[in-house]
Amino acid sequence: MSMAKLVPAGVQLRRQIDARFPGRDRRSDGWIGDAAHAARGSASDHNPDKNGWVHAIDIDENMGKGRWRNGRTAWRLANELRLYARSGLPGSDRIKYVVYEGKLTSGTYRDKWWMWRSGNWGHYQHIHVSFTEKAQSDERLFPLPVLAKDRRLKKHWLAQLRGK
Repeated sequence: MSMAKLVPAGVQLRRQIDARFPGRDRRSDGWIGDAAHAARGSASDHNPDKNGWVHAIDIDENMGKGRWRNGRTAWRLANELRLYARSGLPGSDRIKYVVYEGKLTSGTYRDKWWMWRSGNWGHYQHIHVSFTEKAQSDERLFPLPVLAKDRRLKKHWLAQLRGK
């Protein structure tokens, strides 16, 4: 088995989040599974696949000080990931599912594609993002308005997500 490595799309998403929120809390960040994840075998995207790829990251919900604290921005990020995944935009097929605050959103059930589903999905201190195999070779930017560095780009990405 190859040495574990995070899929390039995961590296890119984390890089964008770090650039936009350089002072954010990283205590519940992660990508490679611990012993509890390893015990689940391939059932967790935090475990390396047969080629060593890890298909999941966790991003701490605390993006910094003031208005960025306490998960408000994390909800925006999680929801924009959901909107992007359902958008059909280039690279949107890299996202397998997103979990945050006990809710899951994914493309697994046709009648509920990319809708937040309640349940006991956990992930109360961080956003969990799982990636598809496409994330192994696609490291383009994630066009998420919350991650835009300037207003022009934010406006452009917002229009894309809204299909305008």
